Amino acid sequence: MPGGNCWRCTIRNLRSGTYLSFDGDPEQNKPVVGFPEPREWALYQSAQPHTFHVVVPGGPVSGTELALDLSLLRIFPPRIALRPLDVSNQRQAWTFQFME
Repeated sequence: MPGGNCWRCTIRNLRSGTYLSFDGDPEQNKPVVGFPEPREWALYQSAQPHTFHVVVPGGPVSGTELALDLSLLRIFPPRIALRPLDVSNQRQAWTFQFME
């Protein structure tokens, strides 16, 4: 695990009730959207407080770890996809705010 601490979680959209996920097996550039079934993610602490890299758990896929990042598709609104993890890229880190 890069960085330091790692937590495992599922990420659910409270409004739609769907979980952050992807179809089938993890692959580079695969779109990430809402699915009815939960999928586990690994959160790697980034260099900034309250920010994490959201990573496919279970180790490298084809030699690299995959994380949530902006898709390479140049469309609006921007889409999310699985991209190679780059812990030095703070633009790939996500901020979490806990709400009640």
